[in-house]
Amino acid sequence: MTKTFNSESAFPKLAQAELGNAQLRANLARATTTIREKRLRVVKELPDWEELRSAGAAIKDYVLDHLDELATELESNVTRRGGVVHWARTGEEANEIVVELVKATSASSVVKVKSMVTQEIGLNAALEHEGIAAYETDLAELIVQLGDDLPSHILVPAIHKNRSEIRDIFIEEMGRSGLAAPAGLTDDPAQLAAAARAHLRDRFLSATVGISGANFLIADSGGLVVVESEGNGRMCLTLPQTLISVVGVEKIVPNWESLGVFLQLLPRSSTGERMNPYTSIFSGVTPGDGPQQFHLVLLDNGRTSALADPEGREVLRCIRCSACLNVCPVYERTGGHAYGNTYPGPIGAVLVPQLRKGNRSALENSLPYASSLCGACYEACPVKIDIPRILVKLRTDVVDAQRVEHPNNPELLSMKAVDAMFSSPRRFQGLVRFGGLLARVVRRTKVRHLPPPLSAWTSGRDAPLPPAESFRAWFAATHPSASTPSAAPTSKPPATSRAESTTTAPPALREDDARDAMIESLGSPHHGVHDGTPPTGSFSFRRVGELSSDERVAQFTERLVEYRASVVEATKDGVADHVRSFLARQGSTSVIAARDVPPSWLADTASVVAFDDPPLSVAQLDDLDATVSGCAVAISETGTIVLDAGTHQGRRIISLIPDHLIVVVEEPQIVELVPEAVARLDASATQTWISGPSATSDIELERIEGVHGPRVLDVIIVRAS
Repeated sequence: MTKTFNSESAFPKLAQAELGNAQLRANLARATTTIREKRLRVVKELPDWEELRSAGAAIKDYVLDHLDELATELESNVTRRGGVVHWARTGEEANEIVVELVKATSASSVVKVKSMVTQEIGLNAALEHEGIAAYETDLAELIVQLGDDLPSHILVPAIHKNRSEIRDIFIEEMGRSGLAAPAGLTDDPAQLAAAARAHLRDRFLSATVGISGANFLIADSGGLVVVESEGNGRMCLTLPQTLISVVGVEKIVPNWESLGVFLQLLPRSSTGERMNPYTSIFSGVTPGDGPQQFHLVLLDNGRTSALADPEGREVLRCIRCSACLNVCPVYERTGGHAYGNTYPGPIGAVLVPQLRKGNRSALENSLPYASSLCGACYEACPVKIDIPRILVKLRTDVVDAQRVEHPNNPELLSMKAVDAMFSSPRRFQGLVRFGGLLARVVRRTKVRHLPPPLSAWTSGRDAPLPPAESFRAWFAATHPSASTPSAAPTSKPPATSRAESTTTAPPALREDDARDAMIESLGSPHHGVHDGTPPTGSFSFRRVGELSSDERVAQFTERLVEYRASVVEATKDGVADHVRSFLARQGSTSVIAARDVPPSWLADTASVVAFDDPPLSVAQLDDLDATVSGCAVAISETGTIVLDAGTHQGRRIISLIPDHLIVVVEEPQIVELVPEAVARLDASATQTWISGPSATSDIELERIEGVHGPRVLDVIIVRAS
């Protein structure tokens, strides 16, 4: 039975259980410290980081103010490209849609890309209930699933497990659901990653249905963007015949240009890298390349409720980077499970209560208090979500709701007594005089024991006594000629209740009705005030680089070497020599290339050359050792190569299945900055952004190359002269 978050316990109770786990605390301290330091290094490289943060926040605010228009624009563009858009107001509706779509294919299993939103709605359990096996393919999610556990971090879901625990899980559980762990498996991270690769390989190659989320949805092109590291995302997005993507409606960005902002913000904030190893961008159906049936499920599940809250709606800016978790002193000590839901840490403490308005339990009411309000989360947030301010607002909501629901609550009665005392100058001055008298009588400065219920305070700390002489008395005695301030008014405005209105789950509707209901909610007139065009162009982040061609080549080479890729420079006539050398060094005896790859690149090679014309099957590609490909553009600042299925490249699948990838990059194709690359690319093209070999750091943050995508990346830079 798939495990799901369903805790009704409050955060303090859940946290108390986690605080006793010494291994967990050690893992968290090491991991969060490492990720924080990596993030700081790559953020400091950008002179325009604050401008990018401001641009990201403004773009997301624009989106929130125009979600109805952007969602319908997205729907139109996805449909135009051969996809089908579904609308789900609740998690239950989304699950029903996905289950029916999978059943229509007659598939008994699906492969999944790591997705927070499918965890949020409990999709795996819904599929399991219908006899459909859902296989998680991200390494950390696989660890969690095999161990019958729950994720505890947005970026590193298995952060609470060490390598020995992971080895034991693989040995005990892999054989029950597929290929067993190899004999003699140790806790070496490279061996563990290799075991996961072998365990999942046949599932990838034989899968007929893939399920994903998305990091971004691009309204003006209908594009979906999935950012990942291991290559499992590329496998799930490319190999199955049917792809179903479940995405929160707030993930929309308005246009292609704005994506360039977020592809600079997200990787640095999330993994502490300049760019993740893989970014996949696709729109609808591309004939002959990738899934031939595509379904996008747009999910509300409380998002329109959060959108309607003018003081808390900015939580929907969140791009799920996890930067706030990695700087939070509370999360570092309690871990993710203490938050009792899919979204842990500071963002979970504000997002979950917003999504569950009118349907809160003790957990949701306690989450706003799971913070020290130190402000580190706001400083780290790439889209400037003021989490501390929202936490304070949510705390006010909780107290105001309790004031209405439980007017005789002892805590509230005590607060009313304090309010009555402090609102009257006469009563307050009497209290001060009594405190001074008490201090003189007991002749001490602290009270170590108070009677119940105040003993709950003194059991853990001392209670200070008031000073024998108040400031007011001291001032009157030492400044007899000073005028006495006028008394504060004794009246006060009536309290306004912010108690939440109770809401119930909407009745079941046909999908067309759900669509209309969601669009109406997204476009309610109280939402926003941002008009006009998206604000991308109004910010001064860098759009054009300043490096010379030689400097770009040098920077590009340096970045690729950091990713442990091999790089050489060549003349146009020397490409074949380096291709032969790379193939021989790796022992690659067979190679695949697109039909239009120049014959000169493959001249005199000893390897068997196959061209993808007619298209090769998955099994045929799996028998080949290497791929030789051109590219569309390359980015020196991030060490990124972009393939768009264009000239000298061919289908996405041929750069994915073979284990060895050789890419030829022409010097004029190298730009310095991400916005320059975005400006050169066609927004409607299917794209794969590659930054080094596939990699993971999910096992105690030790980087391992080659998980599910090509394990070896070689790059030949063809100089113009």
